[in-house]
Amino acid sequence: LGQALAPRPDVFPGVPAAAMAELQALCDAVPPFDSQVAYKVICDELGVASVHDVFESITPEPVASASLGQVYRARLRRRGGRRHGGGDATSDVAIKVQ
Repeated sequence: LGQALAPRPDVFPGVPAAAMAELQALCDAVPPFDSQVAYKVICDELGVASVHDVFESITPEPVASASLGQVYRARLRRRGGRRHGGGDATSDVAIKVQ
């Protein structure tokens, strides 16, 4: 609830400014959780044993993190001469882990 309220101080004008600042800080400065945990979530969601079954490369640490999750940059692995999931045009992807 705090995360939803933080960017909208106009919704609850009675909330003290200091409390609103604390809520906004919770949304902005959240340390990432361990990448191995995130990789396991990715594997479980995709039904693979390793992130490298689907991705040629993936950043070892998230490129961004926030209270709703963190984001990794990856490149899709080629399968049969084509990129996994479709054509050759776009191969870099962002992976959000919640």
